[in-house]
Amino acid sequence: MKRNLFFVLLIFIGFNLNAQKSGIEFFFVKNYKNLNSDCKYCFDLQTAQLDSAPILNEEDIKNFNWKNQQIILTEKGKHKFTDLKIPLSGLPLVITLNGRKIYGLWFWNEVSSFGCNRVITFPTIDFKIQFGLPRKNTYGKDPRFDKKLKEYVISKYNQKNL
Repeated sequence: MKRNLFFVLLIFIGFNLNAQKSGIEFFFVKNYKNLNSDCKYCFDLQTAQLDSAPILNEEDIKNFNWKNQQIILTEKGKHKFTDLKIPLSGLPLVITLNGRKIYGLWFWNEVSSFGCNRVITFPTIDFKIQFGLPRKNTYGKDPRFDKKLKEYVISKYNQKNL
């Protein structure tokens, strides 16, 4: 009897862990390693240490327009930015899909005059995800168009296959 209860408990824990890692999630990066001295905003995705809980998850996303690379938040999602202080040099995050790290990006302060040569978004303005600020200020390959993420977004948000 105890053994059966133990297995049921393990299965329950497994489902809960899997449920926490489903869909699109955004995690703040607690600690990261810079990949290149020429690129202040590059960091190693694989070794980046993420917060234990996401700042945004599926419940916070009303729509993700793949073509425009813009996320529309629910009211609950918008509320998460009410007290968030984004430094002028940005806040690093990682977007995940079903628990898999897809790419790193930066939440950017709307009054910052700093440039960024990686992926950024202004979550308090329009949450349009862009590569480089200003636009021609880029370093490396644009990671925003991951194939698995595209397939997921198109099917989840009922968009035409772009």
